[in-house]
Amino acid sequence: MSKTYHLKILATDKTFYDGDVISLSIPAFDGSYQILADHEPVVMALKEGVLRFRYYDENHNEVMKLGVSGLGLVNITRDGVIVLVDSVEAPEDIDTTRAQEALRRAMEQLRQDQSIQEYEMSRASLARAMLRLSQAGNPFDGYGDK
Repeated sequence: MSKTYHLKILATDKTFYDGDVISLSIPAFDGSYQILADHEPVVMALKEGVLRFRYYDENHNEVMKLGVSGLGLVNITRDGVIVLVDSVEAPEDIDTTRAQEALRRAMEQLRQDQSIQEYEMSRASLARAMLRLSQAGNPFDGYGDK
């Protein structure tokens, strides 16, 4: 069995995961990183993407779990890893109708005249909606309709 460490993934509205893991893969602004036990302490910014982590279940079988996350931070210490994100959800919990509507809204907002800050917020909303739909197994179905 591989060495494990403690991982806590916290969103603004819930604790997504709190337990021991074998590894964690995160989407950072300069690429993807995999964090294993005894990783050097560091703090990194996260971009929208998929968090992938592996852990052992109660039968000692290795399990992979995914979480679709928004922007956030990861704090790697000698005691474990804490991930703080604005949102995170399992692919099976994604409401595709809501995600498609968010995609339509973001596309419409990008067509409007906006300040730089508003543009970046719309761009982030678009990226998050596209990511959610792709992970829910329903990539962009009907996004141009209506």
